[in-house]
Amino acid sequence: MENVVEPYLDIRKSVLWPEREEGKKIYCERYLADSPKGVVMISHGFTETAEKYKEVIYYFVKKQYHVYLPEYCGHGRSYRLIPESSLVHVDDYQRYVDDFLYVAKMATKENPGLPVFLYGHSMGGGLAAAEAAQEPELFRKVVLSSPMIRPDTGNIPWPVAKQIAFGACQQGKGAEYVVGQHPYEGRENFENSSSTCKVRFEYYQDKKEKEPLFQTNGASYSWLYQAGRLNRYLQRKAWKKIQAPVLIFQSAEDHLVSKPEQVRFVVKLARRGLTSGTMIIVPGTKHEIYGSGSRILRGYWKRIFAFLEEPQVEKNGSGK
Repeated sequence: MENVVEPYLDIRKSVLWPEREEGKKIYCERYLADSPKGVVMISHGFTETAEKYKEVIYYFVKKQYHVYLPEYCGHGRSYRLIPESSLVHVDDYQRYVDDFLYVAKMATKENPGLPVFLYGHSMGGGLAAAEAAQEPELFRKVVLSSPMIRPDTGNIPWPVAKQIAFGACQQGKGAEYVVGQHPYEGRENFENSSSTCKVRFEYYQDKKEKEPLFQTNGASYSWLYQAGRLNRYLQRKAWKKIQAPVLIFQSAEDHLVSKPEQVRFVVKLARRGLTSGTMIIVPGTKHEIYGSGSRILRGYWKRIFAFLEEPQVEKNGSGK
């Protein structure tokens, strides 16, 4: 990473600060490929930043895709709605969607004629599905890696967790930590992490430990309530609106997002009779599939690039 990836990316990187709303600056990293054949928009996960995606970005740029990665509100260097830097808080999930699409449309204007692809992980995967539904003509293809169609709330049944979050918001506690969540307390433990590759895990932990803006850690009640609203939208409306082919990767050992909800979603997509709705289950992986060992990653990236680069078949059978 330090001797190959970072130097390669540094000379292709620029930082943008778009504002969809006046005074609310969105931090966005842009990486330009030498001979671009497309643009990839990356939708990051809960508590994550652009810094965590250096390896992911590298693979896309090496394959000759421009990359844009905006950090969502309340994450990294983008604007925040509350002063508590460890707390991930949002007033409406639509804010995430609108901010991301604002940057995606900017990227489209900057690169006329190039197809735009969408890659989303976890929270960013659920949001990516919503973004592809809201602007069905914008994205050529969509890759969702461990998407948060709905969070997994463990021993607390989802209907109960959702009701607790709603009640807290009604009582004016929406910007408080969900019970059991807490501020950043230092380096995470690899054994309890969402990664299966210790070297990749430690790489980002080093960066997170040094930069306070990267130390987001827990969810607010409002965030959890909005995750429920996002789930409702995805399962009731979004799947009907998405036009782009969708490839979903499911982690075999995921305990952060609901795997049954992922299956429900992909089945609905497949029912539409389009070229969308394909799921690949990846054995031996935790939530962060992109943080797996090299053997798994070789197959993971091979499938992603094969999907992105295969001709898209229209309903009349013609290629696109």
